[in-house]
Amino acid sequence: MAMWRLQRQQWFRLGLGLVISLVTIYLAFKGVDLASVGQSLGEASLLFVGLALGSVVLNNVAKAARWKVLLGERGAPISLWQALRLHLVGQMINNLLPARVGDVSRVYLAGELGVSRSFVLGTVALEKVVDMLCYAMIFVLLVLLMPLPAWVSQPAYLMLVATGLAFAAVLAGLVAYRRGLPLPASVLRWLPQRFQQRADALLANLLASLHVLTDARGRWQILFWSAVVWITATLTNYLVLRALSIDVPLVASLFVLFVLMAGINVPSAPGRIGLFQYLCILSLALFGVEQAPALSFGVLLHVLTFVPPIIAGLFALWLNLQDKKARPSTVKQPETLPKQ
Repeated sequence: MAMWRLQRQQWFRLGLGLVISLVTIYLAFKGVDLASVGQSLGEASLLFVGLALGSVVLNNVAKAARWKVLLGERGAPISLWQALRLHLVGQMINNLLPARVGDVSRVYLAGELGVSRSFVLGTVALEKVVDMLCYAMIFVLLVLLMPLPAWVSQPAYLMLVATGLAFAAVLAGLVAYRRGLPLPASVLRWLPQRFQQRADALLANLLASLHVLTDARGRWQILFWSAVVWITATLTNYLVLRALSIDVPLVASLFVLFVLMAGINVPSAPGRIGLFQYLCILSLALFGVEQAPALSFGVLLHVLTFVPPIIAGLFALWLNLQDKKARPSTVKQPETLPKQ
């Protein structure tokens, strides 16, 4: 019954996403001279397009480098090159499938390299909290730089609350990890005997992912790579705007990024087709950009940020499959209590 209910929810979300994508495709293309859009794309500066592509590459490398820092000593079996490959596979799957399935794939593939999957899951969760904090700081910066419309600011305040709760959870987990607090016996006793030790080890591995936060060097590395991630994401938007000769203030690049990241939570068809372009149009309209050039921007930015990672992800997946074939047997890491 529970499995059926879960499948029904997944199908409902997929159906809702398809409807939203169809509606946003209609709104994005309604009344637009497609010939002018094609002409704008054909006249795009190849220099700035190339620089934007380089920014996308650097953005993905920075994400992999940050994840490598989060993995710490327990993630030593995963090299930076392997972290990049796993990240690209996850990014590719996230771009093609709904519900952020790619993040789960990272956990599974990392487990095949001999690292506890529950520990890896903790690092992925911590990565999301770090991005939530960065996103919140971007919102505060935007509030200081420009007046925000209600359709942006009101959901953002809810996001700030969610970010605060997530940050509080990380702090509580960090305290529990540093003090070595076990899972309360009142919780464990409700589990079957054979699961109690496993549950305790699972929680311990999740908390062990916070170890990097106890080290000042690790915290600075996370801060540095997070800055690179968000700066290159903003830079990509700026370079695509320059490629299409769309003259807007620099803050427009940051605002577009903020809106597009919020759009991740909106159900849509795989690849966010339609929704991505429509959000670009809504964002740039605040800066006086007409629908046709804004649509050109949305199309070009979508291609640059989605297609190369998908191609790279497919290649990375092929490399992982080749490595798996070359290994004599799959390395499995048991869920044991980590050393602190």
